[in-house]
Amino acid sequence: MLVLVVLVGCGAAARPQPSAATRREVVAAEMALRSRDYDGARAAFARAIAGSPDPASEAYARSELADMLLLVDERAAAAAELERVTALRPDDPRRWHDLGIVRHTLGDVDGAATALGRARALAPADPRPRIALAALLWQRGDRAGAAREYRALLDLELPARVRAKVEWAIVELARPAATIDR
Repeated sequence: MLVLVVLVGCGAAARPQPSAATRREVVAAEMALRSRDYDGARAAFARAIAGSPDPASEAYARSELADMLLLVDERAAAAAELERVTALRPDDPRRWHDLGIVRHTLGDVDGAATALGRARALAPADPRPRIALAALLWQRGDRAGAAREYRALLDLELPARVRAKVEWAIVELARPAATIDR
C-alpha cells in the first residue's frame, strides 16, 4: 500500500495495459504455440492484432508475435514486428534493444546501432544495451566508441563476472589495433 501511495504521490504515470480481449487472444496464440500449432498461433496473433482496441494492446500483441517469430527463426519478420512495436511504443527500451539485436543478426549494423543507442538512452542504468552497442562498435572497428561504452558500464552496478569482462575489454581496446601482414 505504501508503494502505491508513493508512486501516486510522485506522479508516476502507469503504462497503458493491453485489453483483456487482446490478452485472451495472445494466450490462445501461446497455447497453440506450445502445441506446435504454428498456423493456429499465427491466426490467434493476427486476431489479437486486428482486434486491438488501442495502441497498448496492439504493441503487446505485436511484441508477443515478434517473440514467436524469433523462436521459429523468422528474423526479418520479427524485425518488422519490432519496428511496428517501437513505433507504437517509442519509449520501450526492451523492444529497442531486441530490435537492435535482430537487426544486427540480419546484417543491418547501422540500424542495429541506432536501435541500441535508443535503448541505451531510454534505460541508461540497464547494462544490456551498452554491452551490445559496445560489442557492435568494436566489431565494426570503432574502438573509441566501444571503449567509451565499456567505460560508461563501469559506472553501473554489474555482476562481478560482467565487470571483469568489461575491464578486460577496456584493456584490450587500449592496445593498438592489430595489423595484418599481407
